[in-house]
Amino acid sequence: MQALETETTIEVNFSPLTRRYTLEEFWALPEPGDRARYELIGGYLFMVPPRNPPHGDVASRMMKTLMEFLIPNRIEGDVHFPPEPIWLRTEGSTYLEPDIMYVSHELRQRMGDKRTSADIVFEFLSRSTKVYDQTIKADTYLALGVRELWLVDPWNTIIEVRYASKKGEMLVWKAIKHSRGHHAKSRVLEGFEVSVDKLFAGMM
Repeated sequence: MQALETETTIEVNFSPLTRRYTLEEFWALPEPGDRARYELIGGYLFMVPPRNPPHGDVASRMMKTLMEFLIPNRIEGDVHFPPEPIWLRTEGSTYLEPDIMYVSHELRQRMGDKRTSADIVFEFLSRSTKVYDQTIKADTYLALGVRELWLVDPWNTIIEVRYASKKGEMLVWKAIKHSRGHHAKSRVLEGFEVSVDKLFAGMM
């Protein structure tokens, strides 16, 4: 069989040395396929692989726990999940999709119709996305003014709660890791806590 030679143009560019995207250019990109998705940070493009189980089950349990706290306590605010984004149209445009985010009534009023931050973001780690979620994406949330970040790791049965703080003039995360037998607690939503054992029961 005769081999064929074909020439194509690769239009999606991931190098920060050669290309920065506006939001409009980002939104116009073709779907990457294979259940992957793109995210944009400071105009730079990132390929995010598909999430691995038990991502969906853990997210569902956390959503239920959060709503069971907010509704009976009559706490105003919105809870969002993908494809709802945090996005920023600046010289370095940004578009991220948190797994779950809580936006208080006060923050929503300040932001208006542009969701540029959140009070709390929840990310549920997969083996395929763990490093990205713990580093690049987490630090971007910090820069965007997210006050609290929950990194939920079903593989090691750990809930890591990070709080925005400062070291001198530099923004930093302070983190507390909660393992089995403990409860992860929020500082932003006073009284909200999650049992590590209950969240991961029967999963791993």
